[in-house]
Amino acid sequence: MATISNNPAITVDISSAVKPEDMYQVILWNDDHNEAFFVVRCLMQVFNHDSPLAIKIMLEANNNGKAIAEVEGAESAKLHGEQMQSFGLTVTVEKI
Repeated sequence: MATISNNPAITVDISSAVKPEDMYQVILWNDDHNEAFFVVRCLMQVFNHDSPLAIKIMLEANNNGKAIAEVEGAESAKLHGEQMQSFGLTVTVEKI
């Protein structure tokens, strides 16, 4: 049992401490059928990105074939991936 104690009368068991959540990245892939403005609007709506960040992500996907739209916990990443796909965008969700 791992313990932390600054005071010999107080002992705290940290073996059952909350472990950090696994993180996932939502990857936006470039495509030839969605207009840039539409992609930016989707990024702003789904991830609540501001316009400059959404434009940066869109341009990265356009120029490099893909871009990381967001890094977040599993549940949020899955939900956001599904929302982006519902707009006709190509995204994948990958564990980091």
